[in-house]
Amino acid sequence: MEKQQKGRNVGEKEGAQPSRNSGETGPEPKEHRIDIIEISPKVENWIGSVEKSEERTQSQTQWPRIPKVPHILRGIQDFEKFYEPRVISFGPYHHGKSHLHPVEMIKPLCAKKFLADSNQDIRALYTNIESNIEAVRKCYDCSTNEYDDEALAWMMLLDGCFLLYFIHCVARRNQSKLHGLNVKDHLITFVHQDLFLLENQLPFGVLKLIFKGAKFNDGSPMEETIKKFVTDTGRPTEIQLQEENEEPSHLLDLLRSALLGRYKRSSKKKVGSQTEQEREAEKKGESSLSSGGEDGGSQPKPKQQDEKKGKQQDNWQSFRRIRELKAAGIYLKPSRTSSLRDISFKSYFFCGHLKLPPITIDDSTKPMFLNMVAYEMCPEGPDDYGVTSYICFLDNLIDHADDVKELRSKHILYNCLGNDEEVAQIFNEITNDLVVVDAYGDVKAGIQTHYDKRWKTWIAEVIHNNFRSPWTITALIAAVSILFLTGVQTYYALPGN
Repeated sequence: MEKQQKGRNVGEKEGAQPSRNSGETGPEPKEHRIDIIEISPKVENWIGSVEKSEERTQSQTQWPRIPKVPHILRGIQDFEKFYEPRVISFGPYHHGKSHLHPVEMIKPLCAKKFLADSNQDIRALYTNIESNIEAVRKCYDCSTNEYDDEALAWMMLLDGCFLLYFIHCVARRNQSKLHGLNVKDHLITFVHQDLFLLENQLPFGVLKLIFKGAKFNDGSPMEETIKKFVTDTGRPTEIQLQEENEEPSHLLDLLRSALLGRYKRSSKKKVGSQTEQEREAEKKGESSLSSGGEDGGSQPKPKQQDEKKGKQQDNWQSFRRIRELKAAGIYLKPSRTSSLRDISFKSYFFCGHLKLPPITIDDSTKPMFLNMVAYEMCPEGPDDYGVTSYICFLDNLIDHADDVKELRSKHILYNCLGNDEEVAQIFNEITNDLVVVDAYGDVKAGIQTHYDKRWKTWIAEVIHNNFRSPWTITALIAAVSILFLTGVQTYYALPGN
């Protein structure tokens, strides 16, 4: 009983601070009383795991994690086709699968060639990777538990050497070296696609350990070769890569950053925090109907304009298709850059210009976009949803083949598939399982504002419906001329003239 009393009234034990009124006696006020509840060892373990969770998270930040595709996407049709490697595995997630065995046998040959061309010692590289093996393990989930330190280090070395040799050959247009190792053209195409799958990535930190001391005979730095490989598409829509300080997490992250027009991976921004530029813009009350541009940033909007924009976006679906926008006097133009963020809209007297970045669509487009979207959905991924926002915006514009045809005619979309309906289907299918991320709300608001001014729409509709060809314009000019000449003739035929 005495122990219970001591546990209930901590404030009464010896050495406690006296109350403000020293003349009062008796127990401490109720609000100063702390009840001690006996906690079982199991609960103590749970509490300890919560207290140490932040410590564990901080210990995993040497290299960013490589996540798996979120479970919400794993049940979609053709999951293996779009998310799993066809010919080669990188890392532990798909290592050892039987259908990948043929190319697995080529990895040692490519590694030997890479080490010879880069003048490096395999033992030194292996030792360097093994000394960082704990950091490697923390990049992946429990899949690495199947491998001891030696096996995992050897996997990283072999996969990394193959990947870097493949990149060096393709970027330098030396595919003949790969041909000599029985890597034929069709395999090169499939390996290229497998390189950019989310679950098929190697930490960029591991690649740096391998190419850090590389000295190629042609004097080309490996890091520059990797950037060249990622950005050089060999098509009309070349990717511009703006370098910043922070290195990418892996190749898919680097490609995503390149498509968005920047090299730096998005940093996690605390809720409620603002950059200096945003605060300055709010002070000035700046607003813009342009989203994107070369830096890809959109200006913050005052609160009243945000509310107005939200109301305007409710009607966006009523005229979303490209052909419908054209009928309302809104015409397409290619943006100055190929950055997916470079989307803007400007309204003029009775017409508007919607600028979109040029893009090439081929067989690799759908799996590439799907894996980037999956990466953005992961807790470890970037939080700006740059690619997801672009896909959702383009899906709003594209419903049918005639919308794709209009994009092609304006040199915004290059269709390597040959079928416009197939391109429309790609964007419609990618967004089936996506929550719409409205990063281009200001562009939509600008279009809605233009559309709400009915006189602009009426003039545009008259022009669109009656001046589709030079013949209709010629006929109108002829009709106006006849009316004018008839009026002049009638005027001079009147008495007294």
